[in-house]
Amino acid sequence: MASENKPQISMEEFKLRADRAGLGMDQAELDHLKPIYELYMEYTAMMHSIEFGPEEMVVEFHPD
Repeated sequence: MASENKPQISMEEFKLRADRAGLGMDQAELDHLKPIYELYMEYTAMMHSIEFGPEEMVVEFHPD
């Protein structure tokens, strides 16, 4: 998979979001977490790209 198709975030923006969330991470922690965050950005983009149409969605639980 080509890297240009994967969502990416700049380190500055990632640090800003982490600071806004009050995480207080140092640079080593940010460097470690950023690739994981970008991976989940990719999964989130896939979920948002699904077109469910006008159907009503219901989640039901049926205990066995």
